[in-house]
Amino acid sequence: MVKFTVGMNNGWFADKYAVDLGYNQFSGSELWHWPHTDPIPIDLSKPDPNPPRPLLSDHPELIDQYFSQVQGIDVVRIWVFERLEGIRFDASNRIVGIDNELLNNALAILDSANAHGVKVYFCLFDSWVVKHEPPQGLPASRISNYNGWHAAVKSIMKSIVENPSDFVNLVLQPFVNAIANHPAVYAIDVMNEPEGMTLNTLTVSNSAMRNYISQCCSVIRPRFKASVGCMRSGTAKGYSNLPVDFCDFHSYNDVASLISYAASSYNNKPCIIGECGYPVGRPVSSRSANEVQTAKDYVTMALNKGYSSCLLWNSYTSDANRMEVEQWSKQFASNNHQVQPAPAMTFWEWLLSLFGIA
Repeated sequence: MVKFTVGMNNGWFADKYAVDLGYNQFSGSELWHWPHTDPIPIDLSKPDPNPPRPLLSDHPELIDQYFSQVQGIDVVRIWVFERLEGIRFDASNRIVGIDNELLNNALAILDSANAHGVKVYFCLFDSWVVKHEPPQGLPASRISNYNGWHAAVKSIMKSIVENPSDFVNLVLQPFVNAIANHPAVYAIDVMNEPEGMTLNTLTVSNSAMRNYISQCCSVIRPRFKASVGCMRSGTAKGYSNLPVDFCDFHSYNDVASLISYAASSYNNKPCIIGECGYPVGRPVSSRSANEVQTAKDYVTMALNKGYSSCLLWNSYTSDANRMEVEQWSKQFASNNHQVQPAPAMTFWEWLLSLFGIA
């Protein structure tokens, strides 16, 4: 029998999205250059020659602090190259390599995870960076700077998916080589919610995304398991015939809701719930009152419905709620539940499955 694994998402450390593990030449940090009336001193559509120093390079103690906090759970999902972090570019925005600082911090994360008995599920990219969404509080005078920066990031992401050879050879292969044989690696997720690029903000075709997934898996799978964390169960089912080792989709709802896992729907591959929880966009009062129970219900439901793992999202309205979820998850993990045979679908589950709803 296989152990049902319980985990958390820790996409980035200390709210430092895209600047926690490695140098990021497209961090966009100069958008907040002070005073706001000053001109931005660099062209944000080109690589920053002096990108901000990675958080974990200056505060390596945060790594052990985090894994000490979550010791007892099985898996933590951590993002790597989100918004192009850790990728080195030339003046023409072409990929030329990987940042050594990112490699060092990734290894430090794995070493700490291993010391605390936790596995790491690395996620390479976040597809949602292609969405045009100026941050709140950005001065109106800098929207044009944001537009130029966003267009460059979107163009590079599009190029990576449509022509993945440079990324695969110059970034992913060195990353896999650097962490090769490390016992703390759970798997590698090649794209967080690819629907962000194929459906929400139509940037690449589904065939291009499928090719990107396959190319990444060809480098990863000789050493580690590979997957792709989808926003929808229907997408995960559609990608199940690619060379992934297991399927992965995400679910957010006011009340935990999953249909029964059906092996035939996933090309006879296991499926995990890679993200789940109470929707972040709900009013704080309702989130605070319901997010803990919803998290618990998702884990229990995932086990009972035949899934192989359940990883909760890490956004909570208070430290008390977060700590309660973490402590409960540790206790649930310690019970060593086994992955259960999938129960037969009800009629309504079967009907929902036709629309890719879970």
